[in-house]
Amino acid sequence: MAVFKKNDGMVNFEIGNGEIYKDLFDNAHDLIHFAYPDGTLIYVNKAWSETLHYSNAEIQLMNIYSLVHAEDKEDFINYRSNVVQDNSVENQITVRLTTKEGKTVFVEGNISAKLQNGAAVYTMGIFRDVTKRVVYESALEKINSELKQERQKLETLIKNGPDAVIVIDEKSTIKVWNTKAELLFGWAAEEVLNTSLTDKIIPLYHRNAHSQGMERYLKTGEAAILNKTIEVTAINKQQEEFYISLTISQYKITDETLFIAFIRDISEERKNRCELEKKTKELERSNSSLEEFAFVASHDLKEPIRKIKFYFDVLNKKIVSQLGEDEKNIVEKIKQAAERMQLLVDDLLEYGHVATNPQEKEEIDLNEKIKKVLNDLELVIKEKSAKITVGKLPVIKGYRRQVQQIFQNLISNSLKYSKTDVPSEIEIKCRIISANEVRTEIGDIEDKEYHLLEFKDNGIGFDQKYADRIFGMFQRLHSKEYSGTGVGLSIVKKVVHNHDGYIRVESEEGVGSIFKVLLPI
Repeated sequence: MAVFKKNDGMVNFEIGNGEIYKDLFDNAHDLIHFAYPDGTLIYVNKAWSETLHYSNAEIQLMNIYSLVHAEDKEDFINYRSNVVQDNSVENQITVRLTTKEGKTVFVEGNISAKLQNGAAVYTMGIFRDVTKRVVYESALEKINSELKQERQKLETLIKNGPDAVIVIDEKSTIKVWNTKAELLFGWAAEEVLNTSLTDKIIPLYHRNAHSQGMERYLKTGEAAILNKTIEVTAINKQQEEFYISLTISQYKITDETLFIAFIRDISEERKNRCELEKKTKELERSNSSLEEFAFVASHDLKEPIRKIKFYFDVLNKKIVSQLGEDEKNIVEKIKQAAERMQLLVDDLLEYGHVATNPQEKEEIDLNEKIKKVLNDLELVIKEKSAKITVGKLPVIKGYRRQVQQIFQNLISNSLKYSKTDVPSEIEIKCRIISANEVRTEIGDIEDKEYHLLEFKDNGIGFDQKYADRIFGMFQRLHSKEYSGTGVGLSIVKKVVHNHDGYIRVESEEGVGSIFKVLLPI
């Protein structure tokens, strides 16, 4: 056997019958060492050198405690002391050693003592490098901890989420039934867990389709409703049927496929939606009827009004010389009333025209359009001594005749409500803006770029609190000394709406108004 012999202060293996044991120790994969009771190393095998990167000669001059990690040193000292004092074989210990480069290595093993005359002569330890295992276990523990945390979060979300959550397996057996599901369907979790979902919430006439769909998915992997939100009916514990919003996803745990359903009661929402759709259709029919009535009525009124004006002129020419001043005033009022009726009918016809969009839009050069409008208004512009300044305008896609109404009516409006003692000034300009620049003014506006057309005048203006009212049909803010029917700005608003645009006005009494028209690019 291998023995130790002290020679000039050094302890070496005495080669003889123990040579075979030394060879086994030297070439073993485990870390084998012999040390005095105080920890001074006597012998280490090659595995120590290979693991800690010290040479054999360097290690044999060291104390084993100097190789132990500082945080493990106290525990390791206590462990060896118990072995030396009691000659007991302690259970395995895991300890960190430090390599020559300062890296940490985990080793696991145990130590025993050699006694002579009742006292420990040396200790022998056998350890194995378990660094990889410890690292893997640490990583696995971290992953398990994270998974546990995620599972706890998921369970909390399922339990306290806004939707009813139900989890079923491939046989439609209920595995999870959260609190919201209890409230929605009336079944307590303990009443439904491990029972069939089909019998609990699926209406009788849907059950066959559910079974066929599940069977088809398990055979082919094809599913019509997975990861989609659909609206279907369900039943509660009292067998009452109601509409739900349903979203189903599937996931696998080991070899088991589970389906998780997120469910929300939409009975009230669906009822409101149906009611809204009904009211919308009624409103559309009503608007259509009103537009048709306005068009037909105004069209049928044109001929009688034309005849009234014609025969009035004939009669007036014959009797005007026989009338006194009072009679002449009455005749003039009749004439003005007929002319006003004619203007109103024309405006109603025009509104009826813009209420229905033409078949398709076309490119319109607004620079050419403004020239035509100004030419048509030439006489009234001269009468008002108006100065009209027009900046560079864009080319847009729109309905040609309708776009002309924007310029015609807004310029006419500014000329009509100009001051009597000050020449009228109208400035028309355009620039490109984003939706964000006017969102605070407009409110809910589509996120895109727009042409901003501004029509600024120095007219009589009005109180800003009436800014929305002036776009209504037959709305007039000023006395009848100003001609008009109150339809012109309604036409402008309708045209702008037909072009998916927006219109608003800023005004101040005695200062003037700025009409702002937004048309999408």
